[in-house]
Amino acid sequence: MYTHAIILDFEATCQDGPRISPQEIIEFPSVLVSLERREVIDEFQSFVRPIHHPRLTDFCKKLTSIQQEDVDKAELFPDVFQKHLAWLKSHDLTENNAFIVTCGDWDLKSGFPAQCSHSEPVIEVVPPIYQQWHNVKHSFCDAQGVEKAPGMRGMLKALELPLVGWHHRGIDDCRNIARIFLKLMEKGISPEISSVSG
Repeated sequence: MYTHAIILDFEATCQDGPRISPQEIIEFPSVLVSLERREVIDEFQSFVRPIHHPRLTDFCKKLTSIQQEDVDKAELFPDVFQKHLAWLKSHDLTENNAFIVTCGDWDLKSGFPAQCSHSEPVIEVVPPIYQQWHNVKHSFCDAQGVEKAPGMRGMLKALELPLVGWHHRGIDDCRNIARIFLKLMEKGISPEISSVSG
């Protein structure tokens, strides 16, 4: 029986043009939703210091609003990951009572596994809660009767919800995705796992 949903939306290094390789997570945010109360009850946010491409491009800074000084003083991904695990533990969250919600599959299907593999040290053991998730785009399609979901802004507009904060800033995206998710719950969607990694 799921009691909580963890909204997650990573931000990563990027540039105008071909994708940076390796792409590194630079913001690790989450918003915790109580499924019983149907409201946000806590947040987690931490910047992450990239090691392969430590200098953010102007494109990345403009897109995300994340500045060089934010990542320069941040911890490395393995340390931030441990803090996120501790945050989950502080709420007694496991794969048995909570699931992660994303907007699309990139975060946990591609971004997170890649980050674990090129972190120093490499992260080899990943708890099951990070290996399955609810893609809010799937439930949007079910609720709205459409075949393909738009991006986050398009879903907000379709659900008559205003954009809050800065689009492509991780914690703000999490807050907006949480509002989409809660609105879809009002429409009767069933919170369940829609995607699995591997």
